[in-house]
Amino acid sequence: MLNLSIQHVEIRVSSLEAAKDFYANKLGLQVIEEIPAISLLALKAGSVRLSIFGGFRKQAASMDDLTNTHVVFRTKNISETMIELQSRGLNFPEGIKEAPGFIRFISLQDPDGNLIEIGEYLREPV
Repeated sequence: MLNLSIQHVEIRVSSLEAAKDFYANKLGLQVIEEIPAISLLALKAGSVRLSIFGGFRKQAASMDDLTNTHVVFRTKNISETMIELQSRGLNFPEGIKEAPGFIRFISLQDPDGNLIEIGEYLREPV
């Protein structure tokens, strides 16, 4: 049996500047590398490297039928996390949602429409 784990996730965006503001300034992820020659911004999210590449076309406003990136971050306290992110200018009009017995989470989109969720797990997901 293979023992695989996530090490690296890639997100494609239209603007590295907007992505840096969202992921580093608003979400508070640590920038570990910037390589303008290849339009790369790399951040640390726990033990996972998040590589963001710029220069792509922005998605349409509605995500209902589009394929896009969906990233779930983990937190120990969703209420405290939401308050902190609101103080950084992020909004959560739907508030905290719950998959009963599994996760309490908040949802938002990055500047390119990629779905970002932040969750407090009520039990281990695996």
